[in-house]
Amino acid sequence: MNTKIETSLSLELKSLVRHSVSLLGEVIKEEGGKELFDIVEEIRQEMIEYRVLRDSEKIECLKNLYRDMEKYPVHLRHQIANSYTLMLELINTCEAAYRTFKLREQKIGPPKQRQNNRMIYVLTAHPTEARSPENIELFRRIQSVQIRILDGTGEEDYMKSIIKHNLKLAWLLPVTRHEKPTVIDEAKHLFSIICRDDIFDTILRADRDYGAVRIRTWVGGDKDGHPGVDEKVLLASLQASRDHFMRIGSRILADILKDLNFLQQEKILKSFKQAEQAFQKCKTVKSGDNANISKFKQLFDLFASNYVHLIGEESPRIRKFKAIFDLFPALVIPLELREDSELLHQTYKNKENTAIARMLEKLAAISKGGDITGYAKGMIISMCHSVEDVLVTKKLVRKIFNHNKLPIVPLFETAKALEDSPTIVTKLIKEKSFFNCINNSWKGQFEIMLGYSDSSKGMGVLPSRLAIAKTIRSLDVILSKANIIPIFFHGSGGSIDRGGGSLRDQTLWWPKSALNVYKATIQGEMVERNFTSPEVSISGINKILDNFNRAKTKKGTIKVDKAVESFSASVKLEYENKIKDPKFFEMIEAATPYSYLNVLRLGSRPTKRAKASKLDLSSIRAIPWILCWTQTRVLFPTWWGVGSSWEKIKDKKDMKTKLKLAFKESSLFGSYIRALSFTLSKVDINVFALYLSTSDLSIEDQNNFLEEFRIEYESTVQFVRMITGKKNLLWYRPWLADSIELRSSMIHPLNILQILAYKDKDNTLIRKTVAGISSGMMTTG
Repeated sequence: MNTKIETSLSLELKSLVRHSVSLLGEVIKEEGGKELFDIVEEIRQEMIEYRVLRDSEKIECLKNLYRDMEKYPVHLRHQIANSYTLMLELINTCEAAYRTFKLREQKIGPPKQRQNNRMIYVLTAHPTEARSPENIELFRRIQSVQIRILDGTGEEDYMKSIIKHNLKLAWLLPVTRHEKPTVIDEAKHLFSIICRDDIFDTILRADRDYGAVRIRTWVGGDKDGHPGVDEKVLLASLQASRDHFMRIGSRILADILKDLNFLQQEKILKSFKQAEQAFQKCKTVKSGDNANISKFKQLFDLFASNYVHLIGEESPRIRKFKAIFDLFPALVIPLELREDSELLHQTYKNKENTAIARMLEKLAAISKGGDITGYAKGMIISMCHSVEDVLVTKKLVRKIFNHNKLPIVPLFETAKALEDSPTIVTKLIKEKSFFNCINNSWKGQFEIMLGYSDSSKGMGVLPSRLAIAKTIRSLDVILSKANIIPIFFHGSGGSIDRGGGSLRDQTLWWPKSALNVYKATIQGEMVERNFTSPEVSISGINKILDNFNRAKTKKGTIKVDKAVESFSASVKLEYENKIKDPKFFEMIEAATPYSYLNVLRLGSRPTKRAKASKLDLSSIRAIPWILCWTQTRVLFPTWWGVGSSWEKIKDKKDMKTKLKLAFKESSLFGSYIRALSFTLSKVDINVFALYLSTSDLSIEDQNNFLEEFRIEYESTVQFVRMITGKKNLLWYRPWLADSIELRSSMIHPLNILQILAYKDKDNTLIRKTVAGISSGMMTTG
């Protein structure tokens, strides 16, 4: 199975992809037989030719392939799905390996002086865990071998044999989970990444050399609308991370003991043994855990002091354990709690025995006598719309803990909440007891979470980012004037539609305070990507520091050009009109994966809100919403309404001139245009046409939706080209354009197999194709 790449991608990467995919071809031939290999190769050649066809020819090409695959027996469809899913995953590992290789070549060292920034990564679960743990592990192994090949360490044939062996295992094992993952499955997956030896050591090193680096997690604390989260799950999540700390700590203590055995000093050995015995008592997280941790730390500090007295300096291993305590004082990855404001009101006023109340009570028992923030870092109020939402949560927390050391974090996530947030925050800090709480219990800091997913879902990406930009700058001014340190917690995802994109574009328009303490959610697939290697992890931290230096002068309310304001308002109106149309949601149920979300085993969280009686915007959750548009290759929320708005103004020369100028001068608008260009490069309306044409919608509705989407898309492309003056949508990253073009058509066979799987109700094949398309699109939801 050969891959010919004639683009500006690097020679090393082209060679790695070619050789890796050729090895997969050998596996397909050996495991599936020559007939399967020939079919897979024939489809691949057709998809290469697809790239240069006209739109009308592309649709016919896809329909022909659909008719061919329709005749294939079920087992053959599954084998083809395996082939293309594994190929796309393999291409991803090639690109990740190459990224690590290039970063190693640069040999970027730490800054001369440690920065004062704090970087807080909050790990969240994500549909990437739909892939089986075995599949994830095998491709992690393959990536590490690919790095060795790029490093030129020799024995290339041997390295390739290792890749081939792991590909054989991947072929024989299931790509996706057969059972829906539990919250603890998700927690264990995330912790296995962050606590991997090389990554864990990188986090410690980064905290020492670059600035404070902290890790948190939502998994086990995020109760909001999640029936699978309660006090037992919370405890199990803490235990899942404690298990890693016990493993890491035991190894450090064993190494220290080796040194002590060299010395044969009875007194110091006795001091060590006392600390080691105390450490073993920390094995299980339970009520009174803080007392065990405190006892161990006390005895370890005493041992460390005795060691310095004897040797004259600290052991590097002692320093490492102390560094772990600095980052993780309770020897767990701390949780971020979240619950809906309505339920928090009910819990406090009616004294209901709710899960969130029991979770808080369990934390109180675990942390008794110590600092709760070692175990949990905040109580986030989702759907926060009023001062009362915050104050009642503060009262609830105080009632359970008898103090307010656990920060209360309002989450402003809808358009209305973002608009009202400055008024809410102003009233809060004027409330004496709350202001005192900020100063006395939260070290003069007030944390506010900004939700990207729900705001972009409700009004589109451009209006959402504009609303968030205004909010963050306004809140920055309000809090700074009150001598309160603002902490902005960005609830963004990996996809553009959920606030993702390049780190530079995400943060270009933030004020200094938002980068001085950078806090953001990182979801499953992005955790894997951001922590794929030490080099990549350090690169991400360097980008945050670089962006902080750029943002130093960005203070005060944001200045948005009136032309951008007007254009964004038009986009919002067009977008809202579309999502208010009942026929639009009928189309989603008929022509996207939404109706099959319950069989996808995507994650522990329900795919829609419990109270929903019908499908509409309020009932569908953010990740499933984006997944539907990613799988069908539409990526709707980022660009819908832009084309229509452009058609209204394209003859207004003055407006066009102002928008062009805003693109060059506004970091906010410029970053959106780049994100829009990236998204448009990944869209394929012809694939969406196939989903429509094979749905149960009437022919008239199929044609109407297709024409509407094609016109909107083409108008949006024209808009970007006018604004940027560039024909190539990815003028700023030509290699990325090449990468998207090469992988895009290789996703098409999986789209076709997915449609056939819907018709046959083949749930296993549906899951395989979702995983494969997600790998190809490099995002799930």
